Amino acid sequence: MASRLTKNQKGFTLIELMIVMIVMGILSITLANFIISWIRTAGIEQTKANLQYETQYALDNVTNDIMLSGSVDQTNRWPDPNGPNGNQFGWQSGSQILILAKVATDSSGNAIYQDTSNYVTLKDDEVYFLSGTTLYRRTLASGEDGDTAVTTCPKSDATSSCPADTVIATNVTNWQVTYYDANNSVTTPANARSVQVSITISTPYGTEPVSASYTTRMVFRND
Repeated sequence: MASRLTKNQKGFTLIELMIVMIVMGILSITLANFIISWIRTAGIEQTKANLQYETQYALDNVTNDIMLSGSVDQTNRWPDPNGPNGNQFGWQSGSQILILAKVATDSSGNAIYQDTSNYVTLKDDEVYFLSGTTLYRRTLASGEDGDTAVTTCPKSDATSSCPADTVIATNVTNWQVTYYDANNSVTTPANARSVQVSITISTPYGTEPVSASYTTRMVFRND
């Protein structure tokens, strides 16, 4: 025999079904918004972590050159055919430009001496400068026999004998150089015994800008 509903058996009413559907819809929207927000937050944090690595890596390059340098040059000691405004000696150390007198080395990595009797080493110039939002390093080599350094050029003028300037970092929104003397006071580039460099790199994540900053300082270790 076919079964039939008894008086105690009841089904869902249309209103009850609608309420359940509305509640489930609200829960689904809430869960979806939570997942979207979580993914967005995780993405921003990962982007920040990547930028933080980039800032540290960039300044590691700079501080390594500082460590291998004897001093800051107020202006470049070697001519640069691509110097600022066409001036071959137009580079000037300051808050935005850093010119390091880096010890020249031979093919074995040994220091080259300009004055062996007084242990004065030959120096090349490493020029750090910001162009647009890109931080570059330009090498100005002494040209002396045995010096393995090679003068670099802007990418647009690069050749096999004058390779392109090294890109240190992109998307740079702040680059700052500060000079300190032996008494740990802020001083001029010519009197610096240590150099502090700061950098900020920014990039958009969706419509929101994400940035990371890093500051470090290094003392000269070679005269």
